[in-house]
Amino acid sequence: MAKKKDRQAGSGIAAASRAEIDEAAYFARKCGLTRDEALQMIREAHGLPAVKPAESGKGKH
Repeated sequence: MAKKKDRQAGSGIAAASRAEIDEAAYFARKCGLTRDEALQMIREAHGLPAVKPAESGKGKH
C-alpha cells in the first residue's frame, strides 16, 4: 500500500512559518475563525503582506 504524503495546511498557510501556523490555529479555535482568516489577520496586524492562493490559468485568455 502507498503511504500518504504529509499534507501542508491550506492555501495561504503553506507559505507561513511553523510559529505563524501555530499562532493562527490557536486564534482560529479561540475566535471561531478559519486558519486562513486568522493568519491573514495576524499578518495584517504585523504589517506583513498577505499571501494569496495561486490562481488557475483558466479563463485568462
